[in-house]
Amino acid sequence: MDVTLENSNKSKKILYFFISISIVFHICVSLVYVDHNTIKKQFNDMSEKAIRIKLVDDKSQKQIAQTQQSKREKPKEAKFFSNKDNSFERETKSANNGKFQSAAKGTKTALNKEVLQKKRKVKKKSLKDLKFSDLGIKQNEKIKVKKTKKVAQAVKLKKGLENGKKKGIGLGQTNDYLEDIPLGDFTKLNTQEYEFYGFYHRIRQKLEQFWGLNIQEQADKIFQQGRSIASDSNLVTGLTIILDTEGKIVNIIVKSTSGVKELDDAAVESFNQAGPFPNPPKGMLNQGVATIEWGFVVNT
Repeated sequence: MDVTLENSNKSKKILYFFISISIVFHICVSLVYVDHNTIKKQFNDMSEKAIRIKLVDDKSQKQIAQTQQSKREKPKEAKFFSNKDNSFERETKSANNGKFQSAAKGTKTALNKEVLQKKRKVKKKSLKDLKFSDLGIKQNEKIKVKKTKKVAQAVKLKKGLENGKKKGIGLGQTNDYLEDIPLGDFTKLNTQEYEFYGFYHRIRQKLEQFWGLNIQEQADKIFQQGRSIASDSNLVTGLTIILDTEGKIVNIIVKSTSGVKELDDAAVESFNQAGPFPNPPKGMLNQGVATIEWGFVVNT
């Protein structure tokens, strides 16, 4: 009898032991899961909002950038190349990160089309469900609706700035990595006209189709391995790209690493996917090849 009771107690202790281990294990797993998703969300936000490009001319080492056009020419001490000579009293860069655009004429507080459409749908639905009895109106009576000019104007307002362009869209933004340039509503840079700007601009347009996607894929690899990326720093991958006379990529050299192999791989893969880049200007060719420098900057 005593032996049986003792065995029963031992069995209970073993059972409680395994239950405790199971609870601890599931708590640990849930903590890892939450941490993984939190970090991944942070990197997703970063990859959407904080990927920039730095492009320099190999011979002069001046940066090639996109800017709003100025009315004045012949800039003083221009440290940037662009499609035209531009001169501004004060240089600024758009606070918003993304594909370059000048700010439209409008207001910062204007609602975009998607928000307006949602508001209209909700309003239509509420009016559809509304009964005459709710308004204290008899069914035979007519409802008078007054249209005011103010309401009509509010809908027409575009998101932008008071001194923006009439044919623009939204607020100003840029994805150029512009060091030591203060933030502002517009990107206004003192620039010197650059003869090869058109060719570089075509490369940029093709790269923008692949760069963000490749960064996201590499970020997934990092987090699947349980790794993280240091925050509060600029991770720069500097590439040297060699093109032949037809614009085909001959070689890509990682000139400077970001310190994260996956980010370097994303930069190289983006160029391989975007290429070739036909018709490189003859002035860029030296002994049958064209050499360009390109930097990818991830702000964490």
